Amino acid sequence: MEVKACIFTDAGKVRRINQDATMIKVANTKRYGRISFACVCDGMGGLQRGEVASCKAVRALENWFMEELPLMQNLDEEELWKAAETSLKRLMVRTGAEIRRYGKHRGIRLGTTVAAFLQIGMSYMTLNIGDSRIYLIESDGVVPLTRDQSVIQDKIDKGLISSEEAQKDPERNVLLQCVGIQPGADPQVGHGTLKKNATVLVCSDGFWRTVAKEEMHDKLCPQMCVTSDDMLEECRKLAMLAWKRKEEDNISVAAMCLEM
Repeated sequence: MEVKACIFTDAGKVRRINQDATMIKVANTKRYGRISFACVCDGMGGLQRGEVASCKAVRALENWFMEELPLMQNLDEEELWKAAETSLKRLMVRTGAEIRRYGKHRGIRLGTTVAAFLQIGMSYMTLNIGDSRIYLIESDGVVPLTRDQSVIQDKIDKGLISSEEAQKDPERNVLLQCVGIQPGADPQVGHGTLKKNATVLVCSDGFWRTVAKEEMHDKLCPQMCVTSDDMLEECRKLAMLAWKRKEEDNISVAAMCLEM
């Protein structure tokens, strides 16, 4: 597996502080070859110190990849994925508790979304809490790998509002799950298999809210990802498109082109 990767993150044209945090890690292993890990954490803008919550979550995920995951490499593939899922869920519990302790000592409330993608061999796992998203972009289309844990998504699922109405709904920024604030975050976990070259896109809602899947495909399908610098430039162009459409939130994208 060859991996080309880039990160684009920006406070945007309105917000003074960038409350997003992002990470990509790539490592070589003896048993499974090259493995990769990408995440985006979006600190909750309506709460205090959201940038602290997102940073704590990213650091915890980085440490997990560097320290805990290597201990699982001797497991066979089925056991490895079970162990990784269990370990990541426990990590989210610990990280949430740490964020709450930080807030309690300072008399503030803070939290963050988490969207993470782990690739080992031809298999992958996604973990999602909140409304950051993960997309799999292949030569023939874009597949969303996560589903928002939000009030708006719940309303859409129940047929209470349409996708068009959701864009103006006053509860469009209200989450059902996040890391921090309260215990008991329930991560959404998914598993899948890579069958051909693909670009993985992990992004905050400031990115996906105004950028269509077709536009993501045009800029970041595997054929367009010649180099990491090319990928970064296309991510920047999509961010500029979002700003042109009056997006006010922070924008973050972690992109990896996985070539077999």
